[in-house]
Amino acid sequence: MSMKRIIEISLIIVVLIAGAVIIILTTGESPGEKTYPGLGQDEITIRNATNNIITYQVNKTYSGNAPERKRLKSGDIHRYKTQENLDITFSCLGKTEVRTLIPGKPYSFRYDEDNLTQLYEGSHGRPDVIDLAPYLATPMNVVEKMLEMADVNRSDVVYDLGCGDGRIVITAAKKYGARGVGIDIDPKWIKESRAAARRAGVSSLVEFRVEDATRTDISKATVVTLYLLPESNALLLPKFEKQLRPGAHVVSHNYHIPGWEEKEVDFASIEDQTGKKHSIFLYKK
Repeated sequence: MSMKRIIEISLIIVVLIAGAVIIILTTGESPGEKTYPGLGQDEITIRNATNNIITYQVNKTYSGNAPERKRLKSGDIHRYKTQENLDITFSCLGKTEVRTLIPGKPYSFRYDEDNLTQLYEGSHGRPDVIDLAPYLATPMNVVEKMLEMADVNRSDVVYDLGCGDGRIVITAAKKYGARGVGIDIDPKWIKESRAAARRAGVSSLVEFRVEDATRTDISKATVVTLYLLPESNALLLPKFEKQLRPGAHVVSHNYHIPGWEEKEVDFASIEDQTGKKHSIFLYKK
């Protein structure tokens, strides 16, 4: 390789590194790092999404000080202004759990699939909107199975509550010609979903909205897809009962809808590419 070419490559590397440094200094985050609406980079929030009072202890990492004991009521949020990591200690099934919390991120206590209290990173840190679930992407083979079970076709309108990157409604539009609406409280996911829809060539069939899923009007939906948790599904049940038309399908990834057992019409268990099993519940109003 010539000396001139080596110098050119070195200059390109220097420019790229400088650009990354500028991004970090001006935004307070590294490229690709997720940010949360309404949450400062020097703030940590903890929401109690369970039905019980949560008792925990918290102190600054490596501070050496005695931890503070806190009581968090159901539905309440504790907010900490700090630029330092916090260590939190709580009990689960008689065992002591210790987690490190990072400034700029929200967390929530909620039930896991075994109905045990766990601490999860949340999807946002806003006090005015219920945190329905931490974000986890649905594997594509699970997406396709959910749409297949709901028998989606071009006459359907698919609403995805907590749409993330929009993969469910985009797949419904691209594969079946269905119209779709994705709802998410995080503007970043809505921006990514719209970009993904343009790349897939289905922007005319789908739309994405920054909205609170508990307040969204779903009366036009013929299919609703979910990847929330049982308590969030239960919270949305009155909306399903009131707004969905007879015959509408609701497909839930991994978690059932408490109180709608008589409307469950199908169930499937499939594995993703890593071998992890996923449950799919199909309901018909």
